[in-house]
Amino acid sequence: MNENPNTRTAEVFDAMVGAYETWAEPLTARLAQVALEKASLKAGDSVLDVGAGTGALSLQAAALGARVTAIDLSTAMVARLTQRLAPYPECKALVMDGQALTFGDSTFDAAFSVLAVTHFPNWSAGLDEAVRVVRPDGLLGIVHWANPHGADPFTILARAWRRLPLPTGSPGAPELTALLSAHELRAALQGRGCEVKEVVRLDAPSPLPTPESFMDTLDPIYSNFPPYRSLDEATRGELRVLLAQEARRWVEQDVPAGRTAKVHLALARRSGRPL
Repeated sequence: MNENPNTRTAEVFDAMVGAYETWAEPLTARLAQVALEKASLKAGDSVLDVGAGTGALSLQAAALGARVTAIDLSTAMVARLTQRLAPYPECKALVMDGQALTFGDSTFDAAFSVLAVTHFPNWSAGLDEAVRVVRPDGLLGIVHWANPHGADPFTILARAWRRLPLPTGSPGAPELTALLSAHELRAALQGRGCEVKEVVRLDAPSPLPTPESFMDTLDPIYSNFPPYRSLDEATRGELRVLLAQEARRWVEQDVPAGRTAKVHLALARRSGRPL
């Protein structure tokens, strides 16, 4: 198979299903809970979950009685979510690229994306598609990181990375792409014919493995970043030690002081006017 950005992304996420469900989903589930509470979904509403992962939002929406269609580029993520949606026969999970949805215009009552659409390689196309498939006056809920490192494990990685004795000119600490301010996120939705109800900033604390097991436990997730994947064994060993030190520092000094990751949650209604 020829590798392209979508193939590489799918392979990386296929490999992280277990680690993602254990260490990322508690965080995304909390964010999904807030988004759904603010959206006031009704039983029977048709809901699209874009970049659904292992189902943090899909499962909660299904439990509320929504008819959920979850999509993700990762075959393994979709397989896991299909298992978990089995108690909800009107819900399904599909392998699909969120940058090129195969649904018709105005298919859903609401579309949500928790830390996915706005981090696609072509996030503008992903947001276009999410808006397109929502009916006029339907709801959109978009959750996006408010800092360049995202969740706590990535802030810890960035701190450890800066202490690595890397050659001059080596890549810097892995960062997320397409970082949008609250104003930019609002403008992006408004520019697509949406009436933005609110953009709120939320705390997003992450569960963490023990410092001693930090790198080995989170390796499937960290492997999403090419600079991390490129490290040789000796440098990986140094990073393992530094990660343990920074994880311990985070738990003992930073979390008690309230220093956790932040996100923006944008809620909007698609205009009744044609796009």
